[in-house]
Amino acid sequence: MDLSIFLKKGFTLRMQRPGLPEDGPITPCLRAMAVTSAQGQPLSPVGADVARLFSQRATRVVFIHTAGSGITPWRGLFVLDTDYRGDGQTKSPATIGLVAHELTHLLQRELKPRYYWPDGKLRPSLTRRWVGDSTNYMEVLAYLVGWSVEHDLTAAQAASPGLSAAAQERYRRILKSIQDRLATLAGADVQNAARLVLKTYPDNAVYRKNYRLESRLRDGRVPPGTWHGWLRQLGFSSATVDHILLLAEQGQVELIDPALFA
Repeated sequence: MDLSIFLKKGFTLRMQRPGLPEDGPITPCLRAMAVTSAQGQPLSPVGADVARLFSQRATRVVFIHTAGSGITPWRGLFVLDTDYRGDGQTKSPATIGLVAHELTHLLQRELKPRYYWPDGKLRPSLTRRWVGDSTNYMEVLAYLVGWSVEHDLTAAQAASPGLSAAAQERYRRILKSIQDRLATLAGADVQNAARLVLKTYPDNAVYRKNYRLESRLRDGRVPPGTWHGWLRQLGFSSATVDHILLLAEQGQVELIDPALFA
């Protein structure tokens, strides 16, 4: 990390208190997730669910230079790039989706057993990280949520009147790409879903380390049950699960060769 950029951007620790206070560090994003259409329906059913789950929670947020990524190192706290302060977190569907992704990790940090759902705090181990432990299955669920939010808010932009043919085609490609990724994450092959995460972000050291460990384990640190069952365990509604399934059905599953990561 470039120390000069780190020092220039600074470090801020804020508390998001219940009730969506005006000065809440992620209040702009939670409100953007819950925005409704003229008919009163949420533009993103999944985003509205994330906003519901966190509107009455207290959450610590750190803003620090991360080169644009988000981090949820342990229970009760997550990290966003300093560019996400204020309106920076709502500048695009992708930034809103990233916050939804990290908030999903916060929910996961509260689950048990810790083998499948580590809280990220100090836990000595011969094979796993002592602090900030995670699994790629946690990423699969978080990307199901975050990419669904990004899809819905992108679709709302694509429905704007007066778009040029080029803009319409660009939105079509973006939405199709997200649908394909959701189809792969929601597919029956959980290991293939985990490979998509690594293929999408090949430079992510945490994902690579998780993959190397999990590929040697019989269960791959994937808990028994289905992704939609676990989303319900996290507190998401059946409407959210149904919506993600609907989006995934519009995409095409990508079969990813394990040899790519050998």
